[in-house]
Amino acid sequence: MTVQSKKPEINGTRTGYVIRFTCPSCAAENIIINRSPRDHFKERRDANCSKCRQRSTILTPYATPKRTMYSQSPKGWGTLR
Repeated sequence: MTVQSKKPEINGTRTGYVIRFTCPSCAAENIIINRSPRDHFKERRDANCSKCRQRSTILTPYATPKRTMYSQSPKGWGTLR
């Protein structure tokens, strides 16, 4: 059985159709350009650092709002009814 390596999870910053992230090992700023609306709403994606080529998992902030048991409609996210 092979051991799977866990990639570091990095929080990305959404700027329009671009996601920016900083590599934890070399501190280089990298970008991911979303080419379609489907790519824009992904919660996580794998990416390489352009400088050191380290693979990591990029977490996208505010990808899709999750409905909880307290919220019933998009108008009242997180409010009790």
